[in-house]
Amino acid sequence: MHPNMLRLGPLDVLSMGRADAWITVVMFHGYGADAFDLLPLSQELTNGRRVRWLFPQGVLEVPLGFHMMGRAWFPIDIDALNQAMAQGGHRDFARERPPGMNEACMAARAMLDELNIPMGRIVLGGFSQGAMIATELALTGQEAPAGLVAFSGTLMDAPSWRRAAEKRSSVPYVQSHGRMDPILSFTAAESLNQLLRSAGLQGSWIPFDGGHEIPRAALVQVDQLIAKLDCNKKD
Repeated sequence: MHPNMLRLGPLDVLSMGRADAWITVVMFHGYGADAFDLLPLSQELTNGRRVRWLFPQGVLEVPLGFHMMGRAWFPIDIDALNQAMAQGGHRDFARERPPGMNEACMAARAMLDELNIPMGRIVLGGFSQGAMIATELALTGQEAPAGLVAFSGTLMDAPSWRRAAEKRSSVPYVQSHGRMDPILSFTAAESLNQLLRSAGLQGSWIPFDGGHEIPRAALVQVDQLIAKLDCNKKD
């Protein structure tokens, strides 16, 4: 096991940065990746070097082919995804909760409880499937987090998220999505942004000419979010 890998609740978590930092950023990876996938963020962001980073390992092991395995937070109907992509469309999650989503969020909440840090000092973020987990936790948890970062996520279970978001108007967020994303709809991402703004959340919406990826412009906004939160810390 990697020397920086911790066991927090039911999850293995890669911990990087200052353990005594005021702000902790928890970043959930996407489908088929692992806890190391988003690790470069902890070094790429200038202000991010002043915080503690936690990269949880997905609860499921998924085959990637050629005897390779990755991790995931909940299963994906690959056949349905491929069919939608072949037809030039996308899977619509706006009115559904994918099987396994609740269990993944329970595990993530148990990890946060074990961490024993006030949610007001935690930024929840993720990429793709991980962004869906982060958004669910940020909107529906008992306490509001310090911030939300959603890279290439999507709108899921819109009725529940809309009701929950009304109680999270104080949460700043950064959301990015590629206009040519073949996996998760750009239109659905726009709808998520509209839901957040309609609920009163203030944030940065970064659409970009690209696919299923993280643009540099989004990293700049995350860096600025961390700097602002760090400046507002209480001594």
